[in-house]
Amino acid sequence: MNTLHLILAGTIVMMSLGIFVVIMVVLQQKQVIQYKLILKDKDLQLQKERLVAVLKGQEIERKRIAEDLHDEVGAQLSVLKLSLNHLQQLAGNGEKEKIKETKEFADTIIQQLRFISQSLHPTTLENLGLSHALDSFASIMNKNRQIAIQFRTDGSVYPVDREKALNVYRVVQELMNNILKHAEADKVLITYQSTPQLLTIRVEDDGNGQLIENFESSRHKTGHLGLKNIESRLNIIGGNITFVQNPPKGTVAEIKVENYQPVA
Repeated sequence: MNTLHLILAGTIVMMSLGIFVVIMVVLQQKQVIQYKLILKDKDLQLQKERLVAVLKGQEIERKRIAEDLHDEVGAQLSVLKLSLNHLQQLAGNGEKEKIKETKEFADTIIQQLRFISQSLHPTTLENLGLSHALDSFASIMNKNRQIAIQFRTDGSVYPVDREKALNVYRVVQELMNNILKHAEADKVLITYQSTPQLLTIRVEDDGNGQLIENFESSRHKTGHLGLKNIESRLNIIGGNITFVQNPPKGTVAEIKVENYQPVA
C-alpha cells in the first residue's frame, strides 16, 4: 500500500512538473511573440518616420523650385512681355503680326509656368485650405485643356489638418496623372464632402475603366510608384482609398480620412 502511495505521489509530482514545464514554455513563447510584435511595431514606426522625413524633404525642395520659377523665370518672362508690348507700338505693320505671335507664345509659356509652379507648391492650399486648393487645381487643369474637370463641394467649412490636407492633395494629383496617362477620359468630376469626423473625396472619370486594373497590377510589380505613393501618403494620415467601376463607364476613386481636423 505504501508502495502504491509512493507511485501515485511520484506520478502526481511528475505530472505537476510536466504541466509546470509546459506552462513555462507557453509563457516563454508568448513573451517571444510579444517581443517580436514590439520589434515589428517599432520597425513600422521607424519606416513611417523615414517616409514622413522623405516626403517633407520633397515638399521643401518643391517649394524652393516653385518659388525660383515664380520669382526668377516668371519675372523675366513678364519683363519680356512688356518689352514686346513696347516693340509692338514702335514696329511697322509687317513686324506687328510677328511680335503678336511672339507675345502669344510668351503668354503660353507663362501659363505653363504657373501650372508647373502650382503643381509643385499649391499656395492656395496654405492660404485657403484643401477645398479651395482642389477647386483651383481643377481650374488650372481646365486651362491646360487636356481634360475637362469639374469640382463640386458640399459647402462644408470644417478645417483640415495641414499635413493631411497636403497628402490628400498629392493623392488627387497622382490620381489625375494616372487618369491622363491611362484612362482615356474626357471628363473628371472631383467631389468634396466632409462631416466633423470624416472627409470624403471622390474622383470620377468617364474613361476606359482600366484604371482599377492598372492599380491592381502595379501592386505586384516593382518600379510602379504611383499606387505606392498614394497608399503611403494615406497610411501616414490614417486614410484609405477604394476603386470601383463607374457605370456606364469609367472609374471612381474614393478617398476617406477620419479625424482629419487639426488638433486643438
